[in-house]
Amino acid sequence: MTSKIAILTHGNAAEVLEAIAARFSDLSEPMNEIAAIMEGATEDAFAEERSPVTGQAWPELSANYLKQNPKRVGGKMLQVSAGGLAASIAADSGDLWAEIGSNKPYAAIHNFGGLPEFAPGPAAIELRAYLGVSAEDETDILGVLEAFLLEN
Repeated sequence: MTSKIAILTHGNAAEVLEAIAARFSDLSEPMNEIAAIMEGATEDAFAEERSPVTGQAWPELSANYLKQNPKRVGGKMLQVSAGGLAASIAADSGDLWAEIGSNKPYAAIHNFGGLPEFAPGPAAIELRAYLGVSAEDETDILGVLEAFLLEN
C-alpha cells in the first residue's frame, strides 16, 4: 500500500509558505531583542536585589560575612566591584538562539545557592537568583517573535 500526499496551491500560497520557512531559518533580529530583554531582567535583578522570576528579595548577607567584608555593609550585595559578578554579565544571540551569563566561576553558586553539606564560607551561600525572566518578560519575548513573524 502506497500513501501519497498532494499539495494543492491557490494563487501564491507556495511562495508564502516558502517565505515563512525562510523567516524561520534566521531569527537573528528577534533573538538579539530577546537577549536584550534577558539582559535587562538581569540588570534589574542586581539593582533591586530580587529574583527576576519571582520578584522575591534576596536573603540578607550573614553577620559573619559582613564582619569579614565590612565594605559590603549597607551596600549592594553582588555589585560592589567593577570587575565583579554584575559587571561580568553578558548577553549574546545568533540566528536561532539567545543567551545570558557570566564568565565568573562563582556565578552559578550565587544564582542557584550552595547546599547545606557544603563547607561554611564561600560555598554554603544562600540562593540569590539573578538570571531568568518574569511572566511580563515572557510576554515581551513572545511579542518580539510575533512582530517579527508577522512582518511582511
